[in-house]
Amino acid sequence: MKKMRWLWSYRIDSTEKWFENLMGKGFHLKSFNRFSRIFTFEKGDSIERKVRIHYGEKVIAPKLVSADWKTAAVSGKWQVLTNENMDISVFPSKDQLFKRTRMHAYLYLLLSAFYLSSYLSFIFLFGMLINITNETFQIGPLLVPIIIYVGLVTLTIIVFKAYRRFEKQLLGTDVIKKSGNKIRRFRPGWMYEPLRTKIWLDEMVKQGFELESVFATIFTFRPKNKNNIAYEVTFEPKINANYFQLHKDFGWELKYTSNITWLNYTIWGMPYEEESEKPAFSYDELERKKAAKKAFMMNIGMTVLLLLVMAQSIYINIIAFKHSFFEWSIMGAIRLMLVVMSVFWLVMFVRIVMGYRKELKLINSY
Repeated sequence: MKKMRWLWSYRIDSTEKWFENLMGKGFHLKSFNRFSRIFTFEKGDSIERKVRIHYGEKVIAPKLVSADWKTAAVSGKWQVLTNENMDISVFPSKDQLFKRTRMHAYLYLLLSAFYLSSYLSFIFLFGMLINITNETFQIGPLLVPIIIYVGLVTLTIIVFKAYRRFEKQLLGTDVIKKSGNKIRRFRPGWMYEPLRTKIWLDEMVKQGFELESVFATIFTFRPKNKNNIAYEVTFEPKINANYFQLHKDFGWELKYTSNITWLNYTIWGMPYEEESEKPAFSYDELERKKAAKKAFMMNIGMTVLLLLVMAQSIYINIIAFKHSFFEWSIMGAIRLMLVVMSVFWLVMFVRIVMGYRKELKLINSY
């Protein structure tokens, strides 16, 4: 029996359960092709086995062999492993799967952004010109670029969801939420002023509220359970699998994470006793300045990159259209959107620079 399973490598958990269910029905995996997505099964006895998909080394690690894991099928760097035991303490690592999915997620995101900014408007214009020169209206040249873009965006969303699932499993990025009365506060651009945000959170504690969670720029607070709570607003250009667990082991509670391995912002909280020293990630002024500079360099670099992309898109639209840049049409609306986004990121550029200067003054006096 042969079965095709689309996007199985981005649906690892459900694919593993799919294998287990088929084995329970007597269908055993014999081979698969990672390119065609076709899996070949052989009918046999109905059995119960644990199944795990492994990506990376072609040879099973000795600790997995000792835990009775066996290879059912191999294709390239992909392996499907099975285990007869139901009580298992050692499982294959998913670190390589996480890195692969993360790379694909950002690759598809860049392709989607590049296609939207550079090619979608040009191809759409080409389709309009074809209709002008032909006597009969053709919908294909207008729909094809949109269909391609929708498909690309859909694939990007699917891969990003898989990436987020891996992050929660491997990094432990779940934020604890409780029921009860809550208040919400709006704080735009907080990530560009981490120390000012930290001071603001300390002031909310004095008012009787502790931070529960953050969604974009909306902060959710609940009545505090402890009299004293310390906060840390941090930025890391890159984190590893031990980052979150390490801080949790020291007693910090995760309040927010941007869920991006690069450009990762996190907010942590820790209650402490009145007579104890207020906990902090660092008490050294030089280290705080280095952390602020690290966040500033990454933020300003990303902003400049976005401004360059916007400038390129505006330039392409200028040379591609001989008519008025602003006009009452779909393409005119797209060009207006590009101008608005460019102005927005210019404002953010100024805000990031001013925020960094304020941060340095606060560090000197904090």
